[in-house]
Amino acid sequence: MSERRPLTEDEISYFKDLLLKRKKELWREVIETLEREGAEEYQDLIRTVKEEEDLALADIKEETLLGILEPKIRELEEIDQAILRIELGEYGRCIDCGKWLRIKRLEIMPWAARCRECQEKWEKLKALE
Repeated sequence: MSERRPLTEDEISYFKDLLLKRKKELWREVIETLEREGAEEYQDLIRTVKEEEDLALADIKEETLLGILEPKIRELEEIDQAILRIELGEYGRCIDCGKWLRIKRLEIMPWAARCRECQEKWEKLKALE
């Protein structure tokens, strides 16, 4: 079983690099999808995304074609939240119970905000909504 403990500075740096790399990959996928799926009316949106990435996230949410991009957009939001937790010194702790996340969990999903137990509870609550 993977241990629960505070992360070292090197580990935090490692996970931040992973998050930033994944964020860049996702933006590339978003742009490629827009270029492939988007008709003429989406050309302005594509240019905005290429130029302003983060600022364009709100614009993308409003577009109807982008149902196929929803999982990528959700992951981008989760990555942004994880980067914010790094900046606030809260990365690696469950946002619900406060316990340290297992290193193995962060290696698989560096944007994880909850421990597995709290994530399961949260998903059950969401399913009831």
